[in-house]
Amino acid sequence: MQITRRDFLDGVALAVGGTAVASAVGLGESQSAAAASADAASLPTAATYPPMKEGLRGFDPETTEAGHAVRDGKVSGAPVDLDEKYDLVVVGAGMAGLSAAYFYRKQIPNAKVLVLDGCDDFGGHARRNEFNVDGHQLLANGGTYAIWYPNTYTPEGKQLLNDIGVDFDRWYKAADAQPDPVAKLNLRPAMFFSKETHGVDQLVTNYPNAAFSPDSAPASSQQRWREFLSKTPFSEGAKAGLLKLYTEKKDYLPGLSVEQKIQRLQKMSYVDYLLKVADIHPDAVAHVTSDGTGQSSNQTAGMDTMSAWYAYRRREFGFVGLGLPPAAAIADGAINPGVTNLTRDPGKHVVFPDGNGGVARLLIRWLVPDALPGSTMEDSVAARVNYAALDRPVNPVRVRLSSTVLRVKHRGDPDSAREVEVTYFHKPMGKIYRVRSNAAVMACFHAVVPYLCPELPDAQKKALHWAVRKPLVYTYVAVRNWRAFQKLGVSEISCPNMFFTSVGLVQKVSLGGYRDSANPDEPILLSLLLSNSILEAPGQGLSPQEQWRAGRAKLLSISFETFERNIRSQLARVLGPGGFDPARDIVGIIINRWGHAYATGANELYDPDWTQRADAPWVVGRRRFGRITISNSDAAATCLTQAAFQQSSRAVNEIINDIIRPTFDFHYAERDTLCYPDTWDPNIAPDDAKDDVKGA
Repeated sequence: MQITRRDFLDGVALAVGGTAVASAVGLGESQSAAAASADAASLPTAATYPPMKEGLRGFDPETTEAGHAVRDGKVSGAPVDLDEKYDLVVVGAGMAGLSAAYFYRKQIPNAKVLVLDGCDDFGGHARRNEFNVDGHQLLANGGTYAIWYPNTYTPEGKQLLNDIGVDFDRWYKAADAQPDPVAKLNLRPAMFFSKETHGVDQLVTNYPNAAFSPDSAPASSQQRWREFLSKTPFSEGAKAGLLKLYTEKKDYLPGLSVEQKIQRLQKMSYVDYLLKVADIHPDAVAHVTSDGTGQSSNQTAGMDTMSAWYAYRRREFGFVGLGLPPAAAIADGAINPGVTNLTRDPGKHVVFPDGNGGVARLLIRWLVPDALPGSTMEDSVAARVNYAALDRPVNPVRVRLSSTVLRVKHRGDPDSAREVEVTYFHKPMGKIYRVRSNAAVMACFHAVVPYLCPELPDAQKKALHWAVRKPLVYTYVAVRNWRAFQKLGVSEISCPNMFFTSVGLVQKVSLGGYRDSANPDEPILLSLLLSNSILEAPGQGLSPQEQWRAGRAKLLSISFETFERNIRSQLARVLGPGGFDPARDIVGIIINRWGHAYATGANELYDPDWTQRADAPWVVGRRRFGRITISNSDAAATCLTQAAFQQSSRAVNEIINDIIRPTFDFHYAERDTLCYPDTWDPNIAPDDAKDDVKGA
């Protein structure tokens, strides 16, 4: 499959890689808003419909280059002032940005809102991937996977989900009724050993990882591990160490109280715990640390940057005999008095066929009803978005994609300005435009904000730069059938030390008009997880932030051709004995490459304890600056959709309560002297107005 990279610059005033391109936009030129937005209607195809575009997606090369050009100050040219004035401009069309538009319109229903995003699709990391294989629609999440623990959402977040049509009970009913063809065929996990590491390509089935729980070590589990390990080409040290790690129930910290054990675990890495405390063989530890997928958590880069205490809370192995409290009790005050769960029952995850891309689509329907037909959660799944409807001038809410924001500034002093102006580069037109607004919400990454708003206080900019996001890749391969899995008797395959460390079948809940693959003769998606040796820099003594920066640099240097070559080669080696032929069976590939993915939190091995502290960098970074507020998951230091919703609710309320409606909706208030609402009749005499107030 050949992916042709179209010309990115298109004559725009952008300098990338040290080459300046002159602007074709003149100061006196005028441009209508309609012409500044992409409104070309066409039938959805893999080439034109954003969810179906293949190759490098996520932050595609063009979007990445545009963002880096803004960061490096390589943008020039006089912007065209559009005749557009909004009540609110939102920078970013991810979950934080779309929810900010929702919360603002919820409080001010007649407000005019513009949402800008540099990507050609909405949703941010909550992106939808879509394939069509022989008439069969296949969906997957290009990023954010699920509505995690829905009962933990704030009341505002729960109301948002209800308003856009998410019905948990109906989803649970559909999920409970879903047949499981993989279980019916008794397909089991397996592990593939590569000749590069072990001298032989070998597939070993009945890998017991999914069946074993670290909470106990029954004899049956030990027997399963013995049988599996005996068939593998692991070294004898690795076999003994892994068997000990996965099945031994022993107190490795005897003589210490629970509190003393926790204090010890908090100050050592998980790798040090395994090697120096549990005395696990180094070969086994090397396997455990190399078997990751770069998705360890939003706080750690790998097991060498993960505290042993954090590893225990994540249910990693090696702690069964220590007598520690269950994870639920840790947050219920048993260990940390005063720290309690707000929700006893967090609720079961809700996973749309396209992950939280489905939530983003429902938000788009609420904001721009003409963009997505239908009215229910179910009828939204298989339907196609009309992207041409997103930015029509008649829309109260306009979503303008392929629009990289360059500058957000107040028109005057931030303390007294009445407007902000937002300048952005619109890729389809190849020009720079500027709009005005009463206020702006920066629903983009924390680290981007200082480049867009350089007037921010230095302390706030420093705090914003603290947020280094973790890279992430979701890889999906559409195949014509999954008979090879059936023939091999496998469902998912761990591939340690390979380019992709796992290969698995993607199973989704059939919902509305969307039907999941029901048997091995039907098309399906394969999910491949990229090695953490690419996304991180383990074993070098680097902090998580340093590892993520190094991983991001490596990731951005990998071409799609390299991804594709490794996909085809690895699938041929792993599935070839089952009859899989990459040339015949692979239909499409999407690489969701997120150089800046997970929002990150504090790490107890490297950072101070910022719990409930006003000087925590995410708290300092999200402070309102005049008419500009900040919302994203960085502002909560956690990579959750509910965090993005919570922060957008806060950011919007800061604008409404402190800027737009500081004296409520009547014509007299004690705080200010000039805050008369627009609807107040200025013809009423002052004395009459006083009488009105007395009458109220």
